[in-house]
Amino acid sequence: MGRRRRDNDDDISLFPFLSIIASVIGVLTMMIATLALAQTDTPDVAMIEEYEQKEKELNEAEEQVEQLKLEISKTNSSALKLREQRATLNMTITELQELLTELEEVERELAEQEAVKIVIPAVDEKLRETAADMESQAEALKEELAQLEKELESRTSTSEANVTVLPQGSGLDFKPHFVECAADSIVMHHVDPPKRIRVNDLTTDKTFLDLLNLVANGTNDTIIYLVRSDGLNTYNRCKKICDDREIRNGKLPVVGQGRIDLSAFVNQE
Repeated sequence: MGRRRRDNDDDISLFPFLSIIASVIGVLTMMIATLALAQTDTPDVAMIEEYEQKEKELNEAEEQVEQLKLEISKTNSSALKLREQRATLNMTITELQELLTELEEVERELAEQEAVKIVIPAVDEKLRETAADMESQAEALKEELAQLEKELESRTSTSEANVTVLPQGSGLDFKPHFVECAADSIVMHHVDPPKRIRVNDLTTDKTFLDLLNLVANGTNDTIIYLVRSDGLNTYNRCKKICDDREIRNGKLPVVGQGRIDLSAFVNQE
């Protein structure tokens, strides 16, 4: 037979001891966790949280500043438009005041004119002119006008009569070249048709310079200046040009403003 098993009443149970150990370990674990949590709640963490809060507030403040800038810009634009409208309104008011002043002046003048009474004096019936009288006066005026026009034409034709230049005195053996001196020009009569040259163009005009060379190189050639009543200054200028070049020249006064007739010299040739 086998050995008999011992009775269980003599065994020792370790469960209470293990429970105490587990409880102690749990308490220690909780104490360590509490200390760790207490150590993590330091001032640095508080500063970080405060910085994040300040940064958030700063961002919000910047957004508010941007919004205020936008509102200020809109306000300035509205104020500028308002000032422009006010300036236009002031200008319009000034113009209206000027128009009102002019209107008052016109009304005052109209009132003065209306206050003036036009009095037409009575005319004696014997002194009134009839239509027949007026027609007869008109006919008389027409006749007088025709006579005046005829007299004017006569005077004009007389003033524009030809001025004949005749050879006279000694020295008829020279060959003349006639140059007419007027107020601001000369007329070259030795060319056909006669050529008019301005005084300012004397030293550059080819026709006048050719005449100077012809007379300077000729034997009996000479320039005869026909001096009008208003051409003395022109003659003096032409004479100086000839004297400076030792070119023979002379002059003949021309009376009146008629056309110069040189037929006597042409027939003589």
